[in-house]
Amino acid sequence: MANAVLERLQRAMRAFMPQEEDFFVLFEEGSDCAVEAAECLKRLMKSYKRLDAAVEDIAVIEHNADEVVHRVLKRLNSTFVTPVLFDREDLYRIAERMDDIPDLIKGAIDRMQTFQIEKPTRECVQQAKLLRQAVGILDDTMKHLNEIRPGQGDYCAEINTIENEADLLFKRTLGDLFDSGEGAKYILKWKDIYEVLEEAIDTCEDVANLVEAVIIKNA
Repeated sequence: MANAVLERLQRAMRAFMPQEEDFFVLFEEGSDCAVEAAECLKRLMKSYKRLDAAVEDIAVIEHNADEVVHRVLKRLNSTFVTPVLFDREDLYRIAERMDDIPDLIKGAIDRMQTFQIEKPTRECVQQAKLLRQAVGILDDTMKHLNEIRPGQGDYCAEINTIENEADLLFKRTLGDLFDSGEGAKYILKWKDIYEVLEEAIDTCEDVANLVEAVIIKNA
């Protein structure tokens, strides 16, 4: 009888203990969704005739990304103590911000369909390439999140370099767009798409900065 009571008590205690691997796995799943979204966009840039299929694909990816955030929230609500280095706000902010990447990519692809874009511009292709690079670095970071220590912030510098390049591209692209002599509708459509893709790249940097801030805060 005593052993049975002890076992039940131990099971109850384990339920309240932090399951660090659970959170790390969820973050990996979230970054996988971001990679899939960026790959979806990259494939579309190479084969734009598959726009309708890309719209369907990105909807599924974005839904899966949302599910990861819901699972993080559910795990937080059922965990009494959070993993070492991360408090509840840290965990949720990272998961939620990472979820913004597939959301924004979906927004860009949906706009291409809604605006009846006939083909991507060279600048849009470049943005998609830079976004894929940034997401790739972020994905590698998430897969080694439990190993990162203070001072190991190369991922931030790498994503920052990409973001700076993307920012210069964005500014130059907007300038060229307004000097292109195209009609107002064309300009407004592409301005909107460029801005969404730029925000997606910025978000990659935001996630990396959040991770670094948490690690430094708890060093």
